[in-house]
Amino acid sequence: MTAPFADGPAMLDWLRTRRSVRNFAADPVDRAVLERLIEAARTAPSSSNRQPWRFAVVTSASARQAIIEAIRIRVAEIETVIRRGHHADDYGNYGDFFFEPLANAPVIVVPQFRDYPDLIGNLIESGGGDRSQFSTAAAMHAERCSTSAAVMALLLQAHAEGLGACWMAGPMVARHDIERQLRIARPFQMVGAIAVGHLQQAPAAPPRKSVEQIAQWFQD
Repeated sequence: MTAPFADGPAMLDWLRTRRSVRNFAADPVDRAVLERLIEAARTAPSSSNRQPWRFAVVTSASARQAIIEAIRIRVAEIETVIRRGHHADDYGNYGDFFFEPLANAPVIVVPQFRDYPDLIGNLIESGGGDRSQFSTAAAMHAERCSTSAAVMALLLQAHAEGLGACWMAGPMVARHDIERQLRIARPFQMVGAIAVGHLQQAPAAPPRKSVEQIAQWFQD
């Protein structure tokens, strides 16, 4: 299939324009657009094609507020503990970043993944071996990695749709509360939350490490 870009460098230029957006307009996002985001997520590769992901798409104002309030409560508890120590100034208002992007986003997407049995590990044990001595798919957290790939596909689709999005780890402080609110039950578990909406203004490009800093080359 022909690529939508003139060439590889053009694709790379477009990828460089993606941003983590934390400020959104109040306009709702059409259901059809949100469905395309989920459709994009399901194109991601996954270990053994298990597709271990699921997504809660929250547009209800009351449900979004409940999620934000759960995070606020947990952040306040964390702040109380930290301020009893010697690092209150270091923490500052950092906890606000745990929920602020979600607070003004018209859509919250909560990605989830499920672990599957470590079949190779089970076979190793059946032969009298110690699975901890081998790096199987479970050792590399294959399902979490697969779901991370799906989230990246979702973020890129949001960018292509002209939307802003920000995948956040902060909401995990209220993981159990959010999972209860959204009826996320084992074997599924949430992996962060994504704020989605129409961006007010694209943020400036953040600094990125150079290729030389992140790549090691092994060649003849």
